[in-house]
Amino acid sequence: MIVDEATSVLARQRALRGYRLPRQDVLSDVLDLIRLRGESIEVYEMGEAQSKAFDAGRARFHFVEHGAFRLDTATNDAVSLAAGDLVLLPRGCAHVLTTIDTPGSGFGSLPAPVDLHRFASGPFRVLTGSFQFESVSVGPLVAGLPNVMHLHAEASGAPEWQSAILRFVRLEASEPAPGAALMISRLIDLLVIRSLREWATTRPAHSGWLRGLGDVRLGRALAAMHGEPAREWKLGELAKIAAMSRSHFAERFTKVVGEPPLRYLARWRLTLAADLLRNGRVRISEAASVAGYGSDASFSRAFKACFGYSPRAARNGGDSN
Repeated sequence: MIVDEATSVLARQRALRGYRLPRQDVLSDVLDLIRLRGESIEVYEMGEAQSKAFDAGRARFHFVEHGAFRLDTATNDAVSLAAGDLVLLPRGCAHVLTTIDTPGSGFGSLPAPVDLHRFASGPFRVLTGSFQFESVSVGPLVAGLPNVMHLHAEASGAPEWQSAILRFVRLEASEPAPGAALMISRLIDLLVIRSLREWATTRPAHSGWLRGLGDVRLGRALAAMHGEPAREWKLGELAKIAAMSRSHFAERFTKVVGEPPLRYLARWRLTLAADLLRNGRVRISEAASVAGYGSDASFSRAFKACFGYSPRAARNGGDSN
C-alpha cells in the first residue's frame, strides 16, 4: 500500500518530515490508492444501423475487433472507432456505440469520419470490459481523468502489448476454468494501467495529473511530492527539481495539471489521510498530521471542503455527517 504501517507509525510519532515513500512512480501511487478492479467482459456483435447504449456508473473500455463504430457520450464527446482502436471511459459516463454506417443517432453529431477503406465492412464486433475504482475518497483524482481516452490502432493494427493482453482476456472469457474470473479481473487491470500510461505519454491535449506525468520536467516535481508528501515543500524547491524558474514552473504546472503545485500537494495529502481514516489505521489527529495540518479543526475544514464529508464520517465508513 502507498501508506502502510511505516506511515502510520510516523504519523503517530508526528515526525513525518524526511519520510520517503517506497514507491518509484506517481502512476503506481495513484492506482494503488484508487484500487482499480477489473470486473467483466462482454463481446457484442452488431449489424448495420444498430446501436448499443451503456448507462452511467461503471467505467468501461471498448476494443473494436471488426468494423467501425461511432461513440457518443452524454458529455458530448464523439469519436470514430475503427478495428484495432481501444477507447476507455474511466469516469463512467453514459454513452452509445453505433455502427459507423448509421447516420446521426445517439447523443452527439457524427465526428470526423474514420478511414473506412483501411478496414473491412461488417460484421461489427466489439470487446467490452467494465472496471471500477473502489476507493470512494479519490473523486478528485478520477475527475482529473478525461471522459474518453481514445488509443488509435497502429498502421499494422493494435499494438503488441494490447494484442497480448486482449488475447488472454478472450481465452479466459471463452474457455472459463477455475480462477477465470480473477484472471479476467487482473488482465483488465493490466490493460487499463498500460492504457493510462500510454495516454499520459502520447496525448498532450487533456489537462490533469495524468497529463502531468507525460511532461518530463513536471513529472519529476510530481514524483518528488508523491515521494515525500509530508515534507514542507516550497515552490522554489519544486521548480528547481523541474529545472524551471519559479514563475514558469507555477504557470506550466497550473496549465498542464489544472491546479497550482501546492494546491495539488495539499489535495494529495488529504487523499492519503482519507485513505488512512477509511481503513481505520489512524486517529483523526494522526490523519491531520499526515496531511500537514497543525490542528484537528483546520484539518476537518479542509477535509470537508475537499470531499464533502467530515473526517469522522470517513473513519466511521460513511460519506456524510
